[in-house]
Amino acid sequence: MRTAAVIPVKPLDHALGRLASVLSPLERRELQAAMLAEVLLACRDCPGITDTLVVTGDASAAALSRSTGAIVVEDHAPPRGMNPATALGQAFAASRGMDAVLILTADLPLVSADDLDDILDALAPREGAVLVPSRDGTGTNALAIAPPLGIATRLGPNSRELHELALLEAGIRVRQLEISSLALDVDTPDDLWALATCAYTGMAAERCGAWNLAERLGAGVVR
Repeated sequence: MRTAAVIPVKPLDHALGRLASVLSPLERRELQAAMLAEVLLACRDCPGITDTLVVTGDASAAALSRSTGAIVVEDHAPPRGMNPATALGQAFAASRGMDAVLILTADLPLVSADDLDDILDALAPREGAVLVPSRDGTGTNALAIAPPLGIATRLGPNSRELHELALLEAGIRVRQLEISSLALDVDTPDDLWALATCAYTGMAAERCGAWNLAERLGAGVVR
């Protein structure tokens, strides 16, 4: 089965806005770039992924993506949000004859190629879906869909329930996978604390260590 990973990426200067109270603008940009790099490398190293499609209008995100072999799909200008960007990636994947898409958010600091393999192994060929929820159970951190245009995504608040309803209406059976390393996406200071205090040693976690974030957050330091 030919599968394209689809990663919508906001302009890096506008990323992680909910962390403005605890990270400087430069730190937010660097952290987002590090998390995107983790996702890109996991996709590159996953044998089940044929193409990695990054939908962005940000020049730095595009350059980083191309450096890992990803294909950059130009986002709307100005950007219209995560779901319209994802739709561009889905359409591009379908135009390249892909059998499925694996939609990933760009803020998954603990992702690995093995995680992505597990998702694809669970995906039914021709028609099916696999959803990996966020750690609070309400969001969607990864969503595999066959065929690529099976549904339009509902990324955002309560996306897990919205995706389940959309798949049900489309007659596509969905399987839920709980993957602890994919459950953490970094949106809030609580998420950042979880990353800063975990045992993982990837690029994003290394940034947290270099910035002494566990100490800063534990002391209630606000920038």
